[in-house]
Amino acid sequence: MLVGVDVMHASVWSLDFHRKSGPGRPAEASEAGVVGPIAEVVEACFGGTVHPLELGWEEADLKDLGVLVIPAAGVDGASFTAEERDLLEEYVREGGAVLILGDGERKLVPSRQDGPFGITVGGLLPGADDDSPDSHLLTYDFTAPAVKAHPAVTGIGRVHLHRPKSVGGSTVPLTPLVEHDGHTVLATARYGAGRIAVVGNAEMFALPFLGRGDNARLLLSLLSWLAQGEPQGEPQGETRRETAGRPARGVERETLYVVDEHRFTPRAFPRRENLAEEPGPHVVDARPYAHLLASLADGYLPDSRENQEAFMAEAELRFHEFPRVIRHALSRFRRNSTDPGVLLVRGLPVDPRLQPTPADPSAPLSSPTTMSELWLAGFAQALGEPIAYRQEKQGQLFQNVAPTRRNAEKLSSESSALLLDFHTETAFHPFMPDYVLLHCLRPDHERSAKTISASLRMAVSRLSLRERAVLSEPLFQTGIDYSFGSANGEKGNGPTLRVLYGDPFDPYITVDPDLMVGLTPEASAALKRLHVALNEVKRWVRLDAGDLLIIDNRRSVHGRSEFEARYDGLDRWLQRVCVVRDLVPSAGHRRLGRRVIETAFAV
Repeated sequence: MLVGVDVMHASVWSLDFHRKSGPGRPAEASEAGVVGPIAEVVEACFGGTVHPLELGWEEADLKDLGVLVIPAAGVDGASFTAEERDLLEEYVREGGAVLILGDGERKLVPSRQDGPFGITVGGLLPGADDDSPDSHLLTYDFTAPAVKAHPAVTGIGRVHLHRPKSVGGSTVPLTPLVEHDGHTVLATARYGAGRIAVVGNAEMFALPFLGRGDNARLLLSLLSWLAQGEPQGEPQGETRRETAGRPARGVERETLYVVDEHRFTPRAFPRRENLAEEPGPHVVDARPYAHLLASLADGYLPDSRENQEAFMAEAELRFHEFPRVIRHALSRFRRNSTDPGVLLVRGLPVDPRLQPTPADPSAPLSSPTTMSELWLAGFAQALGEPIAYRQEKQGQLFQNVAPTRRNAEKLSSESSALLLDFHTETAFHPFMPDYVLLHCLRPDHERSAKTISASLRMAVSRLSLRERAVLSEPLFQTGIDYSFGSANGEKGNGPTLRVLYGDPFDPYITVDPDLMVGLTPEASAALKRLHVALNEVKRWVRLDAGDLLIIDNRRSVHGRSEFEARYDGLDRWLQRVCVVRDLVPSAGHRRLGRRVIETAFAV
């Protein structure tokens, strides 16, 4: 099958997977929007190829095409000449096939009649759920059944619509196949010996939504019907047995979900695991500026324990005097994060008269670690607002992380004899941190401890479309951390949540495999697969004295390897600060504007 994609008349369409859709989108939005997945589906499931039509079309361009994909008139400014419309109508009349796609922009595009066959796509069709507590908000995601038996929807039960738009204005009779609120959002037509399909908003076929409902099979069926006049039979790939977790359709059966299983690879990432050896904006070296930074720590500083807010205010001002290269790296990280989801600042100055590693990390130190706290406070205030939790380290803002004998083999930051597996920091908490800062004052004796991280942005393409869809549903219950009162580390005694959320094209993550359970067999399987995918893209760094690792807690997960603790005052010692972008949501859980969140948990 040869599929032509008209990229001339739609500036937001792109076959380049380095962009979400169209020019000017950031590289972080690493997935193509509407037409990129179609290209991969054509190749993976039909053994076909996609040919971009960058200059419109002439008769010779259309002759060998199995399907032509074009934007709807009025979408993204699409305007077709009379010659283009005539050529297209002749192409279809002689047996060709056209897939006409709308887009998902919020703006209302005036209907235009200058498109092929007079087909137009109207504005969004938002709706509200009268039974929902948020019924005053418009909704943009719906499920809808196929409304008519037709070869293009063979085997389709329900489809997921994202920001649907109405289809109409056709000069040829349209057969509605999917409707929402009385409006046609997907229809087909025959014209001469050829076939036409029109979709009001093709974002239902973009990667975040292709695994939902029967969207993947619908795309296969539409392309197959357009190219062959019949539903998809057995596309290339392996079959697998459908089991519990999919919508019930009676008895277990053999079926093909090659698209559901397909994993897109929109971007390539280096295979290096050592974060410090991987070039990129996620590493900035502070060592060349050691003299300047040390001078910023000289002079009077308020005592961080006696007047915490005065200390924080002074730290914020002194951060403005940091070298520009460091401030620029942090500013860029705050806006766009990084592919690994962390920022490593190497070699900040360390107090040469460093006291022994605390034997009890929860107890206040005999004297403040002024230089370390200055770095933590300065970076934290540049990212947002430092906060603490009442249950952790007695509500200390600057928390000491060091091994203890009593917790050596527990799921605790004070452990050393076991692997701390990947997790989102306080995934169960309604006010979880946006960032976690880890500053190394002293490495472990053998310098073997690895701080491990893994980024969703790097792992998401390793998930199947269906797994990704399941992880985006509230089908996961996490547990309460040991330090917050869950003495036995019980799984699933906390809130129910989505693992993936936010922008569907560049989602956030909340996960803690040690404490989280899936509420259905399919959810449990997806959670396990996510853990495997994260391990496949993991990065690690052996933090040395002065290193600061900033973790984007909504983009990546982190953990720590085992290491040998000697309990001799020279063990590994980190200091940690948690940061939220905004203090307002937690205001009712803090007293008199303090930074300590006092949310209690019934465990």
